[in-house]
Amino acid sequence: MTTITFTVGVGMSPPIEPGRFQVRGFTIDVSYPDHVLLSTGRVPLPQFASSVFVVSWEDTDGVASSQLRGNTFERHLPRHVALAAISELLLAFELVRIGHADGDGLRTVGVADTLFYYSTVDGVPTHDLNVRLKASRRTPWKTGSSVDPKITTELAKPYIGTDTVPLARRFVRCYELLDHGFFSEAFVVAFSIFDDFVQQTLHEALKAKGIESKSERNGFLRGIKENRLKIYLGPLLKVVCGHDLQSRWPDSGVALEWLNSTRNRIAHAGETADYADAAKGIFVCLKAIVVLKEMGITDAELTVSLFRHAKITAAWTRNPPPWIPAGEVSESMDFRY
Repeated sequence: MTTITFTVGVGMSPPIEPGRFQVRGFTIDVSYPDHVLLSTGRVPLPQFASSVFVVSWEDTDGVASSQLRGNTFERHLPRHVALAAISELLLAFELVRIGHADGDGLRTVGVADTLFYYSTVDGVPTHDLNVRLKASRRTPWKTGSSVDPKITTELAKPYIGTDTVPLARRFVRCYELLDHGFFSEAFVVAFSIFDDFVQQTLHEALKAKGIESKSERNGFLRGIKENRLKIYLGPLLKVVCGHDLQSRWPDSGVALEWLNSTRNRIAHAGETADYADAAKGIFVCLKAIVVLKEMGITDAELTVSLFRHAKITAAWTRNPPPWIPAGEVSESMDFRY
């Protein structure tokens, strides 16, 4: 049987005694070293602000080992399995220390919380070492002296202290949740933002058609109960605007059906989303907005970097459906989909 082992440094120091814990089919060793030996050399870890989790499990179907040994984006997917196991361990401690000083900072963790991580398959290192520490100038992977070598400050200046791209600002919050491991929350928030946006778009279209009363428009839209998004963006949009979403995006019916059913399972059946669900859900919402903008139905602005990130995170999941972009388009810095 093949054994997968992930060593993950996390930027928090939870009230967990060093030792070994069993979490379902995972073995997790917890420690608080003052340094770690990486291929880049000996790296000191932040005191009182870091911990190391070594997560091991048996790869019964061989999927994780195949991914880790590969050369595609799939080599990064098993990290979410390891982070999910760590999060389940942390949740047990959070449950007994909620509202207590020892519980401060305890929460689900995601990729954004990692200081570093690397993996082995049957003790043999893979090539997925990822170092996310804010390194000092003396560390071997730091180059140059600028704290902003990619001119992020210049790019951000037009958005500082302004109300520009309000819809994009709301969706950025979804990626904050995604990056910190709150997958169900990221999905539900994205769905809610999209639902609000669609209703507002239809309000404006109905008003332009002569329905001036907001209460009348509310009564009309709220009267649609089942498959609401599919109807809003299908026959209703066609009646009001002359075109439905499917005329420009043929797979929209299938994508919206998946989005709606997944949301219902999370919101009403108590199911949880994983990383792939959240990434695909956010993308569906953003792609629909991009298509509606191309159709001239909305003037909502999104940033190119946000849409590119949506394409990549959705495409870089295992077995994405046909309505997710692939290849060069998925990574292009533009609004192609």
